[in-house]
Amino acid sequence: MFSSICFKRGRKGFTLIELLIVIAIILILIAIALPNFLEAQIRARVTKAKGELRSMGTAMEAYFLDWKVYPAEHERDSFIRNQRGLFWLTSPIKYMTSMPTDPFASFGADEQIARGYVTYESGGIEVGPGIGTKCPACMLTYMIFSNGPDHIQDISGANPHFAQVYNNYSPTNGTNSVGSVIYWGGDGWWIGVPAETRTAAVGNPNVPLQPNIVDGVITQRRLPRF
Repeated sequence: MFSSICFKRGRKGFTLIELLIVIAIILILIAIALPNFLEAQIRARVTKAKGELRSMGTAMEAYFLDWKVYPAEHERDSFIRNQRGLFWLTSPIKYMTSMPTDPFASFGADEQIARGYVTYESGGIEVGPGIGTKCPACMLTYMIFSNGPDHIQDISGANPHFAQVYNNYSPTNGTNSVGSVIYWGGDGWWIGVPAETRTAAVGNPNVPLQPNIVDGVITQRRLPRF
């Protein structure tokens, strides 16, 4: 029979150098993984915005089939009916069951008091008086947009179809990319037509156009690509 001998061994802790090395490795991994995680989040939100804008575009076309015009523009910080046109798609006729929220919605300091439901914004060429409709605030062509990952609204919601430079968000530079997420729809003939000449422009192919630049390309009389 052999007797067992137990040896007591003291536990040795990590040295300061070892702890610093482990912490450095963890920080390096975080530095590598965090930007990729944030960019994946933004890409997912952009995909969500594009899908919702397409759905809203389909609802706008269904509305047009019934009324021969598109709803009025939509301003997030307004409570005036003719500046909340996207809600015309949900009431009284439900062309959409509910209005989605913009994943990149943000408000300026001067808009905080009038903060409203944070859906997307829209604008376009309004019918205006003199074209024979009961809805001068309704639109002939439209764009629906999100500010995009940079949260900068560089689009005039009242009439975003001429004399402006538009930059669509591109994921090329990840979180550093600027630009908005824009869906264009309606009659492309009106792209570039100044609002003040819209009545005279009906049936007039020679009406003067104003520069409309999308991603560095002059776009007139046709809908830009989405």
